[in-house]
Amino acid sequence: MAKRKNKKNSRAYDKYIVVSFADATLVLSVGDTVEEMGKESGFLTNAPTLACSALGHDGGICQVHPAGVRHIHKGRAKQWHCPGLKRIECASANESQVIIALAGGEVIYFELDPISGNLTESKTKDVGADVCSLDVGTVQEGRSRSMFACVGCRDQTMRVVSLAPGKLLDQKSSAALPARPHSVALQYVPGSDGGADEAILTVGLDDGSSLRAGVDPVTGAISSSPAKRFLGARPVSVSRITLESGPATLLLSSRPWISRPDVAGGTHVTAPLSYAPLDHGCSFTSEAIREGIVATAGTTLRILSVEGEGGGSAGVGSEEEAFNSNKVSLRYTPRQMCLLAAGSSAGGAATVDPNNKKLVLAVVESDYNDFGEEEKKAMGFDATASSAKSGSKKKEKKGDDDDMAMDVDSDEEEDKKEDKEKEKKEDEEDEDEEDEEDEDEKEARATPIRGPVPPTPGHWGSCIRLVDPADSCSTLDCMEMGRNEAALCCAAVRFHSRGGEALLAVGTVTGMTMNPLRCSASHVVLYRVVNGERLQLLHRTKVDDGPVLALVHFQGRLLVGIGRTLRLYEMGKRQLLRKCELRGLPTYVKTLQAAGDRAYVGDMLQSMQFVRYDSTANRLVLVANDRTPRPITCQELLDLNTVAVGDKFGNVSVLRLPRGADAAAVDTSGTRALWDSSREDSTPKLETLCHYHIGEVVTGMTRASLVAGGGESLIYLTVTGRVGALVPFSSRDDV
Repeated sequence: MAKRKNKKNSRAYDKYIVVSFADATLVLSVGDTVEEMGKESGFLTNAPTLACSALGHDGGICQVHPAGVRHIHKGRAKQWHCPGLKRIECASANESQVIIALAGGEVIYFELDPISGNLTESKTKDVGADVCSLDVGTVQEGRSRSMFACVGCRDQTMRVVSLAPGKLLDQKSSAALPARPHSVALQYVPGSDGGADEAILTVGLDDGSSLRAGVDPVTGAISSSPAKRFLGARPVSVSRITLESGPATLLLSSRPWISRPDVAGGTHVTAPLSYAPLDHGCSFTSEAIREGIVATAGTTLRILSVEGEGGGSAGVGSEEEAFNSNKVSLRYTPRQMCLLAAGSSAGGAATVDPNNKKLVLAVVESDYNDFGEEEKKAMGFDATASSAKSGSKKKEKKGDDDDMAMDVDSDEEEDKKEDKEKEKKEDEEDEDEEDEEDEDEKEARATPIRGPVPPTPGHWGSCIRLVDPADSCSTLDCMEMGRNEAALCCAAVRFHSRGGEALLAVGTVTGMTMNPLRCSASHVVLYRVVNGERLQLLHRTKVDDGPVLALVHFQGRLLVGIGRTLRLYEMGKRQLLRKCELRGLPTYVKTLQAAGDRAYVGDMLQSMQFVRYDSTANRLVLVANDRTPRPITCQELLDLNTVAVGDKFGNVSVLRLPRGADAAAVDTSGTRALWDSSREDSTPKLETLCHYHIGEVVTGMTRASLVAGGGESLIYLTVTGRVGALVPFSSRDDV
């Protein structure tokens, strides 16, 4: 991707956007609109473009392609061809200089003659290693050329060569790199305390990390202590951009990053860009967007405007706004959500391509003491009050027409017609004014209005929503549940008997009341995601013993918490098939997680229970429990023996299974074990490693890394909307 500058009103704007493909080049003209150009641009369009730049101030353009260098000047094109059968591997260009690298490590330098306006070959040198990245740098204000160029070689070295007259391509310094360089950029930034500009070398490596080092602007020596940072799983692409009238660097890996100097603080800041992953990008300047980025993401070309304080279409996160969020409007209160890998279904079976799978987010919503969407519509309730307003207008208009319906003379009829035409014009003007005012009214009506309250307990409103996280969390499908049926939990399950197809399991209750906690029916419903866009019902399984509050995938089967019972199900043709169960849990199963042959059960009042599945006997065995009663609200598995839990009193605790407790567990399902189970120490007890009082009810918890390549933290959510993190200490020095 490259551009050509167009000077207008003493300011340089981009005139062309050049997009390079594997075997072709697309040239777009930038004006009031972006339009595709043909041969009139002078570019060679049947070959890829390795580098492109505007040359001088007379409208010249340089295009570097694998077969040579093309100089377009005043509508005529001059071509420099590669010697023999060699091909250009990489290239870089600025306003007056072009540097290319041929296969085998041969570097050729071109310079623009300011008198004749021709691009001439000045020097050729063999660097002794294959070159994989080049950068000729930028021309500083008041200078006619860049004094240094950077050469990245496949032997994991970075070299700085001179471009000064008489010392062309002489090596000034070199540095060993931890991985092969993928891209490089040399940029001049303002010095600290208003001093001379400093040269900063940024190298993107193949291992997903970046190196930043200082370069002496006189001698070209690379500093001995570069700063390294891991950015993502893909090789890092580096390009220069302008941000807040200052130089900055765009780093593209698994996610985009912005690196820029902080002149006030005297430091260098590297922050993630709040935007989708980008493949390629460079700076963009036009009359509409003074400081922007033109980038490609997949098969789309995007032009972004960057805001320094987290706003705009792609913001750089600051300390005050450290998170990027997408808002999704819901009908009811979200109860639980899970990710599914959706595939295309054909012939009744779904297949998921691992290289082209689509992740969708399933959200179950429900509200107690509320009517469903269909019942509200049948009652004539509209949360936005839009239909009521339009209906009142129609009613008023109809009433006015009825008042005018009477017998009149012919002369009076003509007067009435003229009056009606005047009234129509006035009404049209009033409607235009009302349309302008309606925008504010629509914002005011965006706040949902509480619907009618059911007269008796046991009424629920619920739905299942399918969201696309990759498309700004847009809603793909929303399925309303039956009358008084509430979806309380969900899980993604892959049955071995179904060939590993990802299905959505939803636990529902019908007519449930809170006090006392009881329901008329409970079901486990299975859905299939068709083509990653909509839900398809497979079957419903009615269960007994209480409400279904927790589900989890367990060894190719579905583990369900039903009241005080933990039950394992297998996939059947018409319903789920019961395989084994564990009865006698303290109160209600509230949370559920699984790892290996263990299940971690969170009780509504009696803390955690560790359960092991014995595959030889096909039974569930209680391994250990907690001696401290905790009303569990959420949990997160830290390792096979450790779990973090949150309770209703605003506490976060970390519990661990003692060593050897799994082997000492007593199976209480047999008659003989009744004597052993009567002892106080029959079941091993969990150890409390640490305990924190958050001060608010913790509603959600997960383990994640806030920075790419960084250590994992325990992220928690509270009932008031607070997001917090508990970071573990790795050594005593951290304390």
